[in-house]
Amino acid sequence: MDQEIDLEDHSSEIKTKSIEQTLLPLVKQISTLLSHRERSICSERSIRVVARVGQAVNVAIERFVTVGESIADDNPEIKSDLYQACKDARVAGEAIESLCEKTLDDSITERGAIARAARCLLSSVTRVLILADVVVVKQLIFSKDKVSRSLCRLENVTNFTEFVKAFSQFGGEMVELAHVTGERGGDLKDERRRAQMSAARQVLERSTMLLLTSSKTCLRHPDSETARQNRDTVFCQMRQAMDLIHHVVRDGVDPPAPCCLGEDEGESLGPVLRTLDSLVEMTRLTTETERLGQCLDTMVDRTQDFTDSAYTPHHRRENILSLCHRIRNHLQDLIRVASNPDHGDSYSPSSDVEQAITQCLQATRDLRLELIDTAGEQTGELALVTRTGHELVTDIRSSALAADVTRLEEYSDKFTETVDHILEICKLLRHMAGTESLQVATYHAEYHLKIYAPQLVTAARTLADHPSSKIAKENLEVFADMFQALVSDITALCKEIMDKERLPDKHTYMSLPRPGKHGTTNKPLKAVRLNLEEQEKIAKAGLEMKLATNEMEAETEKWQKDQSEGGGGGGGAEGEGGIWRRTTI
Repeated sequence: MDQEIDLEDHSSEIKTKSIEQTLLPLVKQISTLLSHRERSICSERSIRVVARVGQAVNVAIERFVTVGESIADDNPEIKSDLYQACKDARVAGEAIESLCEKTLDDSITERGAIARAARCLLSSVTRVLILADVVVVKQLIFSKDKVSRSLCRLENVTNFTEFVKAFSQFGGEMVELAHVTGERGGDLKDERRRAQMSAARQVLERSTMLLLTSSKTCLRHPDSETARQNRDTVFCQMRQAMDLIHHVVRDGVDPPAPCCLGEDEGESLGPVLRTLDSLVEMTRLTTETERLGQCLDTMVDRTQDFTDSAYTPHHRRENILSLCHRIRNHLQDLIRVASNPDHGDSYSPSSDVEQAITQCLQATRDLRLELIDTAGEQTGELALVTRTGHELVTDIRSSALAADVTRLEEYSDKFTETVDHILEICKLLRHMAGTESLQVATYHAEYHLKIYAPQLVTAARTLADHPSSKIAKENLEVFADMFQALVSDITALCKEIMDKERLPDKHTYMSLPRPGKHGTTNKPLKAVRLNLEEQEKIAKAGLEMKLATNEMEAETEKWQKDQSEGGGGGGGAEGEGGIWRRTTI
């Protein structure tokens, strides 16, 4: 069913890059006007140019709100809010035009009036853009709901004719969902949300072929319990992926479903160690130490993935436990000396406090290095473990085709042990991941390997029960491909994470970087096409703003030229750039 959009969830925070990029030209022009009004002496000609710039701003806003009102007319659920935001923007635009036409009789009062009008204008324009973005969210959720309904139809078909028809419709709707989620994922500002969207889209794409073969196998062999287990697992994973898409689109404002992916993906050790270091450093300025103990308990709890692993050597386990105990002792010393009223003033901590801080930081640094070494030893075995896994898949396939149930179960047990080893390595990798995107990617690779690897064995059992079934054989091949894809993901993530952990800290360059080096040359963005009607209207609004911006820039260039010829003082818009910092949206 269609989802209602709570407008309060979209009232203030800018969550997409496109909204920021639309606002930047307006911010630039308003900054130019404010910097001009801060000058004490201006020529008559420059005043006339500023008046024309104010008129251009108002014209741009008028075009912009006209498009906003047309979007409001087509979307009753946001109509009143969007009309009010458009009205506020129109009033602010008219106020700026009026103020720009006045002479500088009272510069201080006038500067304050323009600043207030600019704040109101930016706030209302941002509100219009965010409300218009609700339309995009609604369309995306609508596409997701269509796929959910198609999944329900696919799950309930009873013959091949119905299945072919339902799957054809499902495929078209999946293409549409992939398009809109791809655009939305690339537009999100938050790194974790982008990674979650990417993970959800990937599992939907990969699971589509699994859905096809498992459903066909279930229809061909309706009495097979293992075939039904395959199909039900795929349906469950696809629904969870769509729940995650919904969660990301709503930006976490909805409570996650009990089976929603991503609830535990952020529980890694790296951020906890960084937080602990920050809290230790803060004891120079504050005597608040309650969070130190909480952070320490969290750190110790998460090191258990290292110490409890069956693949961690005994000496590594002992070193980690010893370092955790050492950190606890140093923190207790730090809390004791920091709580002493004689340890020094708030601006100059005593030598005892400094010594305790140094000891704590050194202990956490040593623990981090020990964890890296432990993870490095286990990830060094990944290539051998994955090769063993691929060989066991071949053995499982052969025994299933031969209907040799005894050997199949023997190979399946070994395969399960191999997968467990890979999952243990994934846990350590997630703790070592240095970015949120790597944490999310590792979590989802681990999760889906845990789900889909046993289903490969289940598919093999179906084939062993029906060794002459072509569709059962195809189903096993598709699950084997899924296993190979997930293992390849884990191998690539392992290399990226461990390479970053082993890189030494680089010194900051003190000279200006050369063009093309150190990320100073921006890569061109890949253009995408918008095919939804509401998105086209938003794009039209952006085009109108761009045209008006060109007019305003032309007027500004004339004014700046006049100022340079007339010897006028004052900094330009780039020098001031203050409206964005002074304005709270």
